[in-house]
Amino acid sequence: MTEKQQLETLMNEMLPGLQLFARDINLTPEEVACYRVGEVVRNPAFTDATSRVGGMVTTHRYGILSNHMMDLSYAEHGTNWGLCIANRDSHFKVLDIYEHEGKTQILLLHLPDDYRWKWLEDFTIHLPGNLVDDCRSRFLNKAFGEPIPEVTSEDWMERCGFPIGIDMKGKLFSNEIPIAQQMRPVKEASFRSFYHELVYVRCVALIEDVMPEVAKEGDTGLVLYGYIDEEAGVSFQPLWVAKEGESTLDMRLIPEETMYLIRLANLDDCDFCSMKWIEVDSYIVDRARRVIAEVYDTKSKEKEETRTFQGLDQFRHRAHPDNFGVAVYYEDKSKDPERLWVRISRVEGNQCFGTLLMDSSNPGGLKAGDEIVFRVLQNENGELEVVSVQK
Repeated sequence: MTEKQQLETLMNEMLPGLQLFARDINLTPEEVACYRVGEVVRNPAFTDATSRVGGMVTTHRYGILSNHMMDLSYAEHGTNWGLCIANRDSHFKVLDIYEHEGKTQILLLHLPDDYRWKWLEDFTIHLPGNLVDDCRSRFLNKAFGEPIPEVTSEDWMERCGFPIGIDMKGKLFSNEIPIAQQMRPVKEASFRSFYHELVYVRCVALIEDVMPEVAKEGDTGLVLYGYIDEEAGVSFQPLWVAKEGESTLDMRLIPEETMYLIRLANLDDCDFCSMKWIEVDSYIVDRARRVIAEVYDTKSKEKEETRTFQGLDQFRHRAHPDNFGVAVYYEDKSKDPERLWVRISRVEGNQCFGTLLMDSSNPGGLKAGDEIVFRVLQNENGELEVVSVQK
């Protein structure tokens, strides 16, 4: 894909369905001077905004154009803020700074939450129609009208009291995200952080131990593609050896003919981060995806669907997310309740179906390979658990 085609694809992803959100604040002249039309700013924290746009009680308003803010209004408990949030480390391009009768709108375009924000850093975006003019008109129609009490309350104004992209010293944050700030322990992450995802893992000792023939002085980690092996659980295919910089990786491709497999347990003492902020050769990643899909990914659409049910995550085995420790109870009171490992195969309504991975300890009981039905129920202690009732 050419650079022009990449930008066209990005625009087609980013511009349709734009909504205008508001975040009101009082800014100093020095803070306003940090923003320049055409430049990009990064906000390290979550960015709160409202979909309920009314009159202003402040001097400044961020007007945020976005089609991928997270709508959290459904989770509010009586606050009625119309709460919408941009992720940590979101990037915004300044489209316009417009002042009228003591009120100022700083118009921001919410950029993609991945490395592609860089493509737009020095790129003039041609917006559809007269979008900037339309946003100015909407600002004039709303800013001097009746304020909405919930989004001019003390609590809401406190949430929005920090200028977007500006640090405590009044300077813009760097647009690049330090890798050190992104790292977190592997052992604290869900399989969802790795499943069909590209990650960077700090693992110097592992490189030297598992792949000494490709190790070089200064290597700090590996860029891995994660997947689920139905037998071995969460696994990884190493694609690059990496040397970590402040916000970049110097990556060295692992030869295609060299195949290494890494399991989740190999990484439990390591830290990792998503690779979404770092651009890589998409051909290499797509090739790895195709190979993994052909060799290791489940061929069952029903099983693949079971992995989408996040409500089951608390019951999954961490390294083998298809496996569940099911509490088995018996109608026959001569049989003792027990916990058996079951590999899920499908979900129908509120029932899960799976294959036993072990024999029952009860004489003449269930055997490995038997299919059983289980579901999520509340036990006598008020706790949720996965339960199967057998004769």
